[in-house]
Amino acid sequence: MKTNPKKELQSHEDILDLEGLELLLDHAHLEIPATPVAPVSEAKLIQNLLEQLLRVTELVKDTSERLASAHQRLNTLSSLVTTQAKQMELLDHYQAQAARAASLENQLAAANIELEHHRQPLIKKLLFWVK
Repeated sequence: MKTNPKKELQSHEDILDLEGLELLLDHAHLEIPATPVAPVSEAKLIQNLLEQLLRVTELVKDTSERLASAHQRLNTLSSLVTTQAKQMELLDHYQAQAARAASLENQLAAANIELEHHRQPLIKKLLFWVK
């Protein structure tokens, strides 16, 4: 029974999305330094291949950890941007309220001056108008 390993991997939640890396993976290569070819036993060849496989596995693990770390930083930055956008909306709201409060303070000051004028005795009001 054939199963598609790609679909099995996609069902796991902890696997990172590698979309967009296909080009890199298609053109990836491992450079092996050119050494003189001497007769080597099959066991030695297998041992060399296993060592190279271990190095590649370590590189993949390291790259995967770095990718996960970058993904985590990206999520953190994304949440910071969202928070700052909300704060900017609140800032606009508070600036409008501050402008309205300043206007109301000016109206209150004018109303207090008028109230003081009405509280003055009649003689002071008449003298005020005579000046």
